[in-house]
Amino acid sequence: MILKTYQKPLPEPNDPMQASRVVGLSMGHFVNDMYVGFLAPLLPLIIAKIDITLTMAAGLTSILSTFTSLAQPAFGHIADKIRRPFLAALGPLLTALFFSAIGWVDSYVALVALIVVGGIGTAAFHPQAAALVGRTSGRQSGLSMSIFVTGGSAGYYTGPIVIMSIVTWLGLEYSFISFLPGMLISIFLLFVLPKLPRSLFHSAKISGTVRVSHRFRSIILLFCISTIRSFIVSGFNTFIPIYLEAQNVAPMLYAAALTTFGMPGAAGSLIGGFLSDLLGRRKVIFASLAVAMPFLGLFLLLDNFWSIICLAIAGFAIFSSIPVVIIMAQELFPARINTASSLVMGMSWGVSGLLVTPLGLLAEHIGVAKALTSLVFLGAIGCLLTLFLPETKRGGV
Repeated sequence: MILKTYQKPLPEPNDPMQASRVVGLSMGHFVNDMYVGFLAPLLPLIIAKIDITLTMAAGLTSILSTFTSLAQPAFGHIADKIRRPFLAALGPLLTALFFSAIGWVDSYVALVALIVVGGIGTAAFHPQAAALVGRTSGRQSGLSMSIFVTGGSAGYYTGPIVIMSIVTWLGLEYSFISFLPGMLISIFLLFVLPKLPRSLFHSAKISGTVRVSHRFRSIILLFCISTIRSFIVSGFNTFIPIYLEAQNVAPMLYAAALTTFGMPGAAGSLIGGFLSDLLGRRKVIFASLAVAMPFLGLFLLLDNFWSIICLAIAGFAIFSSIPVVIIMAQELFPARINTASSLVMGMSWGVSGLLVTPLGLLAEHIGVAKALTSLVFLGAIGCLLTLFLPETKRGGV
């Protein structure tokens, strides 16, 4: 079944202005998510400074996940109403302002307040920025979304290097210096985004005979698949070091294993959207899980070199569907493109983050290896769910 989602002709994909918009929004994604990456490396310094427990420190991560991810649908709904790019432009400014001030805090309450408001800035940015990428990319929407998603991933993993360089050289109280990139990118986006045609902020109309109930069923399926994939990624990211420790692997290899999982994933994110433009969204989502699950299983069964190779292949495959899911959600609901983006880009990651806690309880009872194996079987269920998705297609293609 093909869903045609746009009646108006789309801009030509070789328009240089479109490329500059996608690059600009991807730069915004890089800078915004760079600040989100500040918290984890700063935790040891914060614990020492304000004397908090490990449980309180872990709670900060949960608070961050709640406000950066689970709050996104609310801002997606707002963005669908206002039809102006203010959230995409000002979100990074808010994120930068509050996360760069973490070094100043002298109490746990103040730290929570900074994380909450900074997280709200991130939640405001993502849905509208993703929607703008989708609407200004013409027939190369999958490739453009891949660039956008990769920008965010690169920024998140760059954040620890940036903030630790500042606080190591100058001291924790100078963390505010990191505010500068966020301010500059927000000013840039404020000047660039209002130049977009006003029609891009109007509701797109649905064409064809597909019933609304079918689209709602499809977006629910897509949300479930996205949550399953995100849960698998979060679970393996959390428990790979613990699993390897039980295998008597040297501690230095824990981080190497995580990098082996994440770095090919960044490449997968970049390529997945491009392939979906050529082959179709549903095919790429199905292939992503169908390839990743066996290799994650092999990672748990094999030892040493071959297990790491399997982990790299699994990372490449499972991350490749991230931009594809976002674009497919937008194509299912072009009239609610911001809200659709927020469901599969933000809320699914937030829910998956909350599910890691019960996964830990399961691991305590049956062991880490068996708990991770259960994620592989869950991924197989997600793979089967993709068979019930419709194929989407932009008008004019």
